[in-house]
Amino acid sequence: MTGWWRANALALGAIALLVPALILTISWNEGPAGDATLGTRPLTLDAGESMSYAGATVGPASAAFTDLPLAPQDTRVVSITLRIEPGSRAFGCTTPVLRETTGTQRQWNATDDLGREWDPDVQTFCDPDDTAPYELELDYLVPADASGPFAVELASATALPEFVRAIVEP
Repeated sequence: MTGWWRANALALGAIALLVPALILTISWNEGPAGDATLGTRPLTLDAGESMSYAGATVGPASAAFTDLPLAPQDTRVVSITLRIEPGSRAFGCTTPVLRETTGTQRQWNATDDLGREWDPDVQTFCDPDDTAPYELELDYLVPADASGPFAVELASATALPEFVRAIVEP
C-alpha cells in the first residue's frame, strides 16, 4: 500500500460503509409506495356510492369543471365535493389528491388561490376534531387536456395501508 492509501484508509473505509447505508435509508423512506401519505391498497369508491373507512362513512363524491377568476389560461379547475360522516369518533385524513385514472395518471394537489370567495362554512380538510357530518370542497388546477375520469384519493393513519380512491367524472 502506498502512503496516500495508508494515510486515508480510515476515511475510505468510512465512505465504503456510509454510502450503502445512505442508499438503504433513502430507499426505505421513499420506498415503493410512491407517495408516503397514501397507503398501498386502494378501496375503490364508485361514483354516487359511499363506504365505511377508518370508522367514518366516506362518500359520495362528485366533480365539476368550474370557472374561477384566477385560473391561468390553458388550464381547467376541477371542483370536488366529498361527503364525510365521522361517526362516533373524529376522522382525520390526508388532504385528498386528484389523479387521472387513465393515461399517464398525473396527480394534482388541491389549491385555494384561484379567486374563490372565502366561506367559513366550507371544509377543505378532514377536521380530526369534528364529529358532525360535513362535505369537503376542493379545487384542483389541471391542464386543459385533462378530461377525466379522475380519482380523489385520501388516507387515514388509522387505516393504512388501505386508502380510499373515489372515482369522479366532471
